[in-house]
Amino acid sequence: MPTLPIEVHGVAVDSSGNHVVLVRETKGDKYLPIVVGPLEAQVIALYLQGLTTERPLTHHLLVELCRQMNAQVEQVVITDLRDEVFYANVHVNHNGEQVVLDARPSDAIALALAFKAPMVMAFKLVEFTVDSEQISIPPEQ
Repeated sequence: MPTLPIEVHGVAVDSSGNHVVLVRETKGDKYLPIVVGPLEAQVIALYLQGLTTERPLTHHLLVELCRQMNAQVEQVVITDLRDEVFYANVHVNHNGEQVVLDARPSDAIALALAFKAPMVMAFKLVEFTVDSEQISIPPEQ
């Protein structure tokens, strides 16, 4: 599957009150807005700001589990959009064995940020991107 490298630009709330993660092409000016839940948006915003919580959240537990089991998130792929729902895969290396896990994009993005793993999106998702001029929601930061 052809892919494009992406990075997280920020987290925002749109005019309808939806929490949105804005990912953008690493070498471009196209943004892919992904609607996520408020808790997932908060976790991603915390990672972007380099903040931690007093007690571990679910994503922190997954990160610690991976580390304790000698597993490393190697890449996250935003793979598809079907019926207005995005899909993602988390590529994990566990003791040299490659494992691909189906995940919600919000969870996959949080894990990529925690492991500083690269993120890509399927090239076919370019049709759902917007130009920077079309974005009127400032990132929450």
